[in-house]
Amino acid sequence: MLKIAYGEASFDNLRGDGSVYVDKTHFIPLMENHKKFFFIRPRRFGKSLWISVLHAYYDTNKKELFDTLFDDLYIQKNPTNYKNSYLILRFDFSGLNTENETSLKNDFTFRVKKSCEDFLYAYKKIFQDEVIQKFEKYFDSISASNLISFIVSETKKVSQKVYVLIDEYDHYANKLASEGRESFVKNIVSKTGFVREFYEQMKIASGEGIFERFFITGVSPIMLDELASGFNILSDMTIDPGFNEMIGFTVNEVKWLLDKISEERYNPKTKKEVLQDMMYYYNGYCFSNGVKTRLFNSDMVLYFIEKFSRIGYPSDLLDENVKTDYVKLRGLIVGASGKSKLQSIIEEINLNDTLIVNLTKRFNFTQRFGDNELKSLLFYLGLLTFSNKSGKFKVPNQVIQTLYWEYLRKFLEETLTIEFDMRLLSKALYEMAEEGKVDSLKELAVNFFQEKLSGYDFSGLTEKHVKFMFVSYFTLSKLYNIISERELPGKKRIDLLFEAHPAFYEYVLYNFIVEFKYIRKKDTEEEAIQKRNDAVNQAREYYENYKRDFNQFGRELRSLALVVSHSREVELIEVCGFESKDKS
Repeated sequence: MLKIAYGEASFDNLRGDGSVYVDKTHFIPLMENHKKFFFIRPRRFGKSLWISVLHAYYDTNKKELFDTLFDDLYIQKNPTNYKNSYLILRFDFSGLNTENETSLKNDFTFRVKKSCEDFLYAYKKIFQDEVIQKFEKYFDSISASNLISFIVSETKKVSQKVYVLIDEYDHYANKLASEGRESFVKNIVSKTGFVREFYEQMKIASGEGIFERFFITGVSPIMLDELASGFNILSDMTIDPGFNEMIGFTVNEVKWLLDKISEERYNPKTKKEVLQDMMYYYNGYCFSNGVKTRLFNSDMVLYFIEKFSRIGYPSDLLDENVKTDYVKLRGLIVGASGKSKLQSIIEEINLNDTLIVNLTKRFNFTQRFGDNELKSLLFYLGLLTFSNKSGKFKVPNQVIQTLYWEYLRKFLEETLTIEFDMRLLSKALYEMAEEGKVDSLKELAVNFFQEKLSGYDFSGLTEKHVKFMFVSYFTLSKLYNIISERELPGKKRIDLLFEAHPAFYEYVLYNFIVEFKYIRKKDTEEEAIQKRNDAVNQAREYYENYKRDFNQFGRELRSLALVVSHSREVELIEVCGFESKDKS
């Protein structure tokens, strides 16, 4: 049976209990060309597990475990000269107390002390007892930077080399920025700040050849400028094409995982169709300009496969913990740029297939982020990715697109104080799903545009803008996957596709195509009539195309035209697939 260690960040545990591991060890020899390796990836992409892999490979204490831990992996058959040749000094700066500068300094220092203590005890066969006793004597009074000096001094005496691993280097800075406390960050990384002093000691240790290698990772480069000021010997490999695939899964790697699932699970959808769904939901990340290979978020894939291999499609396509992380990211973006700037960017993303971004590689806290800095930050956080066109970025996949719709809904709730009617939404969706009726959907649309948005002037907005405000309503339900701009042969696109979520096939008996048109204030009467006719004709054409080219998995298909005017008039027209209803 396929064993998925979802959420496991320990390579030793993962290999010890026989859980599946997607082999990335062929990147280890490539990394050795860069002794000071800095690497950013979005949250829950596998960074902590990769640190654990490096720890297991380079640790002198794990020499006897090498063949067990790396059995049948690339690096077992192709080891490098540095295998099991370092002492490992490992730091994790997640979850620090950021209540005030004193609490952060104390927590940061304690975390450094704990890592140094673990280091000395891990290699107590190398360090003499009096070294550990000396460390314990001064444990409570010594600073983080002096701790590093102590470790360097004692390691030099025993003629050893150290590999330093730093996870979540930016976690506390991101939290402070999300709370709008940029001045706090400036203080701790200033020339006299304790974080700057810590990294300056790292630089000294590197210069002396004691701390020979570094791997530093996090989710954003917002502290890189400050970090580099005190530790200016790093190689930033974040967007290097050679390491695009080091963290995250390729299509072939996901196919390999799907091949391990019992064939009984592939019903009614085939393995190929499940892969297509996963590509639509989770694929699309590219971290290097000009690279063709796109990546899946590994955490999302393992979440899906763990559920799918046991029970079939999960009702939530995104783990609730991951969704919580993205809510926190919204806080970071708002804290760094302001709510209005974020809203402007979200609207631009929803209205355009691609965005032009001059990628910012280093940030500072002397001023709030501008348009380009914010878009760059969205890239590092996994909310935008390189498109196929140079200098342009796009939303990577449907899961992230839905998050943008949720951000838009939050804006409507918080800024326009709109209360979404869950009772009416549930009624509309269940009638659509079980009976194929759209009466309550029309009621919902009328209620939304005429009452919910009564105090909001959308007369000057574009059709896409108005459509996405309406779409944001449906992020509150799981019955349907709401797909915008579904591509059809001939480069045609369905405005809105309500496609049954596979986890709810038992209840959702109908899929819906909705062609949306918005009649602007400046449109003439003839133009308004033409838009209405276009909506009906497209709903009819796309109904035939979609029914012909796409598997409905037993669902019936119906198509609609939804026409909304600047004066808030709403018309919902039943176009195709309703004949059976008329006969009954």
